Parts: sequence; structure tokens; C-alpha cells
Amino acid sequence: MDPRELGQIVRAAREAKGLSQAQLGRLIGVKQQSLDAIERGETQRSKFLPEIAKELEIPPQSIGLPAEASHPPGTAPVGSPYAARDFPIYSAAEGGPGEIIRSPDAVDWWPRPIEVQHVKGAYGMYIVGESMIPEFEAGQIAVVNPNLPHIGGKSYIFYAQDEAGQARATVKRLRRATGDAWQVTQHNPPPGQKPDFSLPKKTWAMAHRIVGRQDPS
Repeated sequence: MDPRELGQIVRAAREAKGLSQAQLGRLIGVKQQSLDAIERGETQRSKFLPEIAKELEIPPQSIGLPAEASHPPGTAPVGSPYAARDFPIYSAAEGGPGEIIRSPDAVDWWPRPIEVQHVKGAYGMYIVGESMIPEFEAGQIAVVNPNLPHIGGKSYIFYAQDEAGQARATVKRLRRATGDAWQVTQHNPPPGQKPDFSLPKKTWAMAHRIVGRQDPS
């Protein structure tokens, strides 16, 4: 695709969403200068195109992405079965109301989904529990980019470690982050819990953004 045509499509979609380049950049973790270069037609290809297409709801084929990138919003296809299997998948088990315990090692390796092509540290994790229904169903696999910034309105896997060193986790939607806490929402609270609550950063130190989901075949 001609870089100038690509830039025009991205600019039109961004402006239709009412976003500035800086605002879009914050949403997907891209520098404003990089987006400006794409829109000016100065960049032939960008590893950020799948995330840009998803955020702006651009049909992937219209900007030269492979057909496999065309999928329902919020879902992530597995790449070609002939592609390298370099995408680690972790299992999880319920660890309490609304919480899970993630396996220390990957239980499988898949071809890399389009959302995380070339993303260092990306991984998948099986969803357990019902606290995030209907956004995430038990048995689906969350596709995770751990490098993106913490933005309100996005879903994350929040991590803590217990005394035995196990990785405790919980999947929630971030409302906003303060200096000492994550203000989060769960769609389907377990009995006795509220939809909105806080996770103290002292305990829940890490938050990795979920960028898609995959239904196992």
C-alpha cells in the first residue's frame, strides 16, 4: 500500500473518533511523532498498525494488514498454523473470589496473534471465573501486551505475589490509577463484592493490558 494513502486512512479514522495524535498515542503506547510520520506517509510499515487499526476500528485489509487480522472487535485470531510457535500460553486456576493463580511456566506455545506481532514479552493466559462476564468468558485466552501504558477504560491483568511466591492475578477493567491504588471495575461481582473497588499498588504492583481474546478451537 502507498504510505500516503495509509496515512490518509489513519488520519481520517482518528479525526472521526475525535482524537488528537497525542491522545491516540497515549491509548496505544506510541509516540506522537511516530503517529505523525505514519499520517504524513513517511513510514512504509509500522509494528503498531494492528493496534492502531483496532483502536480506530479500521478494517485491517484497508491498510494492508493480512486477512487474518479481520476479526470481531475484542477478539484475536491465532496466526497461520505454519508460523513460528513463539507465543506462550499460561494456565490459571481460581484462587479466591475474583482472583486466579497463574501457572509459573507456559503450558503451550501458539503462533503469535496479530495484535502482538513483534511485541516483546507478549503472552496469553486462560481466563477462569465469572467476574468479567460478558467481556471475558471462562476458557477464553486473554492476549496480553505488558508494555502498554495504564489507561482508564481498558482491561488489565493485575499481579501480586503471595508469601509462597505464587503469581496471584485478577482480571479487571481499570477506571483510573492513583499514586497508591488501581481503581477498578468488575462486570459480574462475586457474592459479597461490589462492582467498583480499589487494588492497592503496594500489593498489586503490576498491570498488564489485555489487547484481545481468543476462543480456543
